[in-house]
Amino acid sequence: MRESTIIRLIVGGVLLILVVWATFWFHNNFERATREITTGYSEEARNNPLLAAERFLTQLGIKSGSISASDLWHTMPQSRGVIIFSSYMQPRSKARQEQLRKWIESGGHLIIDADALQDADDKKEIKGDFLSELGARVSYPDDEDDDVNEQHIAIHFEGNKTPVHVTMSTYRHLVDSKGKAVAGVKLGKGYGLLQYELGDGYITVLSDNSFLFNREIGKEDNALALALLVGIHNENKVWLVHDVSMPSLPELAWRYAPYAVSAVVIASLLWLWSLGTRLGPLLPPAQTPRRDIGEHLAATAHYLWRLDRGNALLHANRQRIEQAWLNKHYMLRAMPLQERCEWIAARAGLSATVVERALYAQHNTESDFIEQSCYLQILRAAL
Repeated sequence: MRESTIIRLIVGGVLLILVVWATFWFHNNFERATREITTGYSEEARNNPLLAAERFLTQLGIKSGSISASDLWHTMPQSRGVIIFSSYMQPRSKARQEQLRKWIESGGHLIIDADALQDADDKKEIKGDFLSELGARVSYPDDEDDDVNEQHIAIHFEGNKTPVHVTMSTYRHLVDSKGKAVAGVKLGKGYGLLQYELGDGYITVLSDNSFLFNREIGKEDNALALALLVGIHNENKVWLVHDVSMPSLPELAWRYAPYAVSAVVIASLLWLWSLGTRLGPLLPPAQTPRRDIGEHLAATAHYLWRLDRGNALLHANRQRIEQAWLNKHYMLRAMPLQERCEWIAARAGLSATVVERALYAQHNTESDFIEQSCYLQILRAAL
């Protein structure tokens, strides 16, 4: 065995021993521990202030569930159930108002806060508002000397020997303007709770229902007050309405007509795709025939004639041909005009009058222009 191999085995064995020793040392000096870390409210709890109340009722064996206001109107619970609003808003639709009224009259129990109540100073009664018909109003005391923001109230429930204590805000209280309430709990100068009979059902109005929310349900007797309000031995389901905001139109469309929305989206995509496709083979590019050069010359001449009736063209041709004669026959420069025309005419086979007309006369008509151009061609060829 080579010396290098022995050294490698020794080094490997030492490293293995160190790894084993480090593993035993780590397990003997450290231990696994579980620690709970508070991460704050979950997303569900932030969106639903009645989530803790729902879970509390479920643990008591009472059927309960959270629902949004928009879903409530489409799936109204069975009669003799309980509906608790985190923030009650009077329905604008007359049909929904009548639907809620009939549900209460058939044995339902509605528990709401005072957000949607009329002010006690407002004498005008809203038509269709069964709360104002019963006489439930809200009042905001203006006692500036009262520094108390909250007050403990004792609620006496039937069948419960000891009162249940909860804390309510005193910035507003309820007023029973028509004296129709069958039960009430005093708060300041008014009431913190009023209960009315409507048919076979009940309406419970709270001036402040924050003791039912997630942050407060575990304090004092708040959880017990909730259980007694809905009925500990209640066999019907309790619905907790946590979302009173109206969802957007696209959200409603997707919620109640997903197949129709999907069909419209797919049809729109197919239509857009069809705009970029062809229905048949491509046509070959149009082959325009090549134009004869004579046509270009004719078009150019026609344009120049319209521009100045050929004056510039005729003048340029005259100068070029006359200058060619003068350069080739130098003696013509010293001759008078008439003698020069006779000398050129004798050599071009034309008359002196024709030469003078071709080189120096002004044309008046199109025929004169053509005739002079022909004579200039003869003079050019006679050089």
